[in-house]
Amino acid sequence: MLTLRPLLIFLALGLAPASAQTYTLVVGVQTSPLPAVTMQGQTYVPLSALKALGVPYTLSGRTLTLEAPSPATAPGGANARPALEGCVGQTLFNGIWRLTVQRVDPIPAGEGLGPGWGVTVELRNGTATTTALLDTGLGAVDLVLPDGNTLVFAERSAEEPFLYKKVLQAGGVTYQLKFRSQGPQTPASSVPAPAKLIMQFDPARLTAGYLKAAKVAYTTPTTTLRVDLTCRK
Repeated sequence: MLTLRPLLIFLALGLAPASAQTYTLVVGVQTSPLPAVTMQGQTYVPLSALKALGVPYTLSGRTLTLEAPSPATAPGGANARPALEGCVGQTLFNGIWRLTVQRVDPIPAGEGLGPGWGVTVELRNGTATTTALLDTGLGAVDLVLPDGNTLVFAERSAEEPFLYKKVLQAGGVTYQLKFRSQGPQTPASSVPAPAKLIMQFDPARLTAGYLKAAKVAYTTPTTTLRVDLTCRK
């Protein structure tokens, strides 16, 4: 637990005095509407940034009390995977792939499964060599509903041209990923709009010889890409 004095509360709330040096504040990959400020050699951030990072706090009178985030209160819950996060229309880059979700559309039942959602994504190769998704450690691809449940990546075998496609340096591929509910008789009205798309990449699976020769590597420890489908940039 950390208790801040009144002057620090003033700064933490984003009320920067005229004499303070201000800085653009980026939380994760999103720019905060409030700046960070420096006064007397100390830098302070607004409470909204702490809230976004899952830091609980209470205000009582002129005292602000911060608590260490527990796994249960941290964003995403106890089993959340660290990830680069953004919105629809925003490009996320993990050092190898640039991912942009372009749109989300309902799709009908098919392939023995119920209705669901199609997520149109653009993936661009950010390395100096031609490569493919499955050569770069692609793992699970999840579409998460508001209640935390996931839809089935319905056509993994059909997606092989996308998963194995060799993408040139600075080149890209645009594709609609299809996710469906269980049961072909499921009414479309019972499948809520998805909340997040998560693409997991495992750096330990960068084993292809041509990638090692070209020194291809992820440039961030948070290689997983998570897109909030409820916001747009």
